[in-house]
Amino acid sequence: QQQAVVGAMPYGGEQQDHALLDQLNLSAYLFPKKEAVLQLVYAGAMLPKAYTVLEAVFKSIAANLTHFERVEFHFIGTGKTPNDPNGYNIKPLAEKYGLWQSIVYEYPKRIPYLDVLVHLKQADAVYIMGSTEPHYTPSKSYQAILSHKPVLAILHEESTAVKVLKQSNAAIVLAFNGEQNVNSIEDAFVPSVRAFKHFIAQFQPHQINMSLFEQYSAKAVTHQLAQLLNKAVAK
Repeated sequence: QQQAVVGAMPYGGEQQDHALLDQLNLSAYLFPKKEAVLQLVYAGAMLPKAYTVLEAVFKSIAANLTHFERVEFHFIGTGKTPNDPNGYNIKPLAEKYGLWQSIVYEYPKRIPYLDVLVHLKQADAVYIMGSTEPHYTPSKSYQAILSHKPVLAILHEESTAVKVLKQSNAAIVLAFNGEQNVNSIEDAFVPSVRAFKHFIAQFQPHQINMSLFEQYSAKAVTHQLAQLLNKAVAK
């Protein structure tokens, strides 16, 4: 009996997609750009085990509102189903903590890939939030870096994205140790945001270590997949 060929890789990112945005005349349409307001975008689905992380963040914000007077978090494509504009997942928690449409906004319906890139481009920063599962590495990390925007990330300390984001010179990462340690986010989130604001003030896109992402490019990841398929065919 032959053994199965097993492999894993993230979705690759493509720098040229971001570079071509200006030529396509696409505009952000989900929220307006606001002067002197720090707007962060989270784009992508919510994992089941990410809600405890999200609630810890919202608790921290609600208890420290003065630190978030001119800060907005925009959640895009986080709905229950891809095509339901009213399938809110973030809104109920935001309402519970009094943050809805003052600090937290949600656009549940999935939007096209290039539209996501346009909204990342319009944002001041990218927000990444992982789950309590150590193996989860959000592929959105690579698109975040390729957008040449500063990144604020909350991830399990064993996620491979932690090392990648830190080495990129583009991110402030708040790492936690699983479900038993998720409450630590409440105390650590405000200091992390404070550090992030300082980081943004000095951030320059050219400081990003882009060579680090060659191994995560669409071409490199496709090459990994092709090698696995070759092995499967050979068997």
